[in-house]
Amino acid sequence: MYNILSITSYSGVGKTTLIEFIVRELSKRGYKVGTIKHTCHDFDIDKEGKDTYKHREAGASKVSVISKNRFSYIEEVNQEKNLKDVIALYKNMDLIIIEGYKKYRFKKLEITRKNKYIDLISNINDLIGIVSDITYDLDIMQFKLDDYNKIADYLEECIIKNYIQVSENDLDYIIN
Repeated sequence: MYNILSITSYSGVGKTTLIEFIVRELSKRGYKVGTIKHTCHDFDIDKEGKDTYKHREAGASKVSVISKNRFSYIEEVNQEKNLKDVIALYKNMDLIIIEGYKKYRFKKLEITRKNKYIDLISNINDLIGIVSDITYDLDIMQFKLDDYNKIADYLEECIIKNYIQVSENDLDYIIN
């Protein structure tokens, strides 16, 4: 079983800021929080000149670096990695926050802003909260953009009450 929350919005609305706060606050409270970010852009987290970079440049398909405090793994792929396989790497987390994958049916917090966009993009049945400077006529928890502590309290309650819990079998339904 996993506790999974999707943070949904368009670009430039504040997803990363909200995720940073949630991770920081729930970690302070003793929760282990992991994040998964989806991007449609190519990316590289390795640094030119480092040994792992040189290994990849030489043709290594998989590269890991391991220390007593960290483990990093980079894999060259021909197609996008299956999200269910990635989630399996987070077994020991109390909460997994997913950014992106808007169409997948995870429980969601959606962020909107008057000056960016006001229409909700999430399926109403998946929404557990809205973070916005707009008030919606919906029976869903709503938070102001800077209500970080209230949001963290609410998410802690969701974890405790298993409201955002997803089973292995549910993942097949949610992701497909």
